[in-house]
Amino acid sequence: MQNTFVKFGKKATVVAAMALLTTTTSFIPAEAANKAGARCTKEGSTTRIGGDRYVCTKNPRYPNERRTWVWVGCIEANTLYTDSIKRLDGLKAGLVTATAKLAEITAEIPAAEAKAKEYDAKIAATQVKLDAAKANYEENRVKGTTYAKATEQWNNAVKSYERAIAGFKRAADNWREKSSDVAAQQKRLDLQSQTIAASEVEIKSNLKGRNQACQKGL
Repeated sequence: MQNTFVKFGKKATVVAAMALLTTTTSFIPAEAANKAGARCTKEGSTTRIGGDRYVCTKNPRYPNERRTWVWVGCIEANTLYTDSIKRLDGLKAGLVTATAKLAEITAEIPAAEAKAKEYDAKIAATQVKLDAAKANYEENRVKGTTYAKATEQWNNAVKSYERAIAGFKRAADNWREKSSDVAAQQKRLDLQSQTIAASEVEIKSNLKGRNQACQKGL
């Protein structure tokens, strides 16, 4: 009889201890069981560990490993890093396009200069006609009203030649702008090259920050 009570007493003690353990653990937050860098199962699920937010995903620094609880700061640092890489790719693509444009403009310079010289010749020839028209205008003007019609005709000729010369000058200037276009395009290329160099430095800095933020167990 005494053995029966002893056995029963031991069983009761074990049951009571298990009940106490169950009651105690029910007050522990579920995330307390999680640990930074520990494995997890559901992609994208979040939790808080030590006051910081964590997400269940693959650590971007170790993409070939299994999902773990990764600090959100690591994800943000990785986004900053990958975005800077995309920006650099865009800058490099723009540089290729700008370089091709510079080559195109440069190739047009000889023909443009030839065209400008053609208009220079037209300006010179028209200037001769303009000077003659002015002389005829003055000659007829001093003769008085008898030559009024001829005076008016030469005056119109003067204005016509002046307009022609102004047009030829604009055309010549437009063709010669190709040279200034080359200079402007080269300046843009230089600025793009500087921006690319700065972007490459930024990427290295962002990579370093990403690697620090994505250390295992952080």
